[in-house]
Amino acid sequence: MNYRGLIEHLDHKSNYERLEIIIRQLDNLDVDYFKHEYSSGTNLIVDLGMSKQKIGVSSHFDRVQGSGGANDNGSAIAVCLDIIKRFKDLKKSDLGLRIFFFDEEETGLRGVNRQQNVD
Repeated sequence: MNYRGLIEHLDHKSNYERLEIIIRQLDNLDVDYFKHEYSSGTNLIVDLGMSKQKIGVSSHFDRVQGSGGANDNGSAIAVCLDIIKRFKDLKKSDLGLRIFFFDEEETGLRGVNRQQNVD
């Protein structure tokens, strides 16, 4: 699926459906990810490269009720997935990337705030 198609596919989906779409994309890319589950949501984290210091790139998959969610934040999801696709083979690189797919950004940044305890 191209990224425009992905954005259209994410549009008007529930937050849970959007999470499942991202997981399927990560599985298709054959990339390991970590599910950070907390009391009211789930964040996804992808680490690339061997460096302990990482550049962070993030998006969020929740959307405002009544909004389709294509631009907020379907476009950023597509960008994050494209970064993963392009850099997934950084196995021994000095470059380190951490890609976040946050839940509950639209409700007071709950997912982002939960991230501080993840190593």
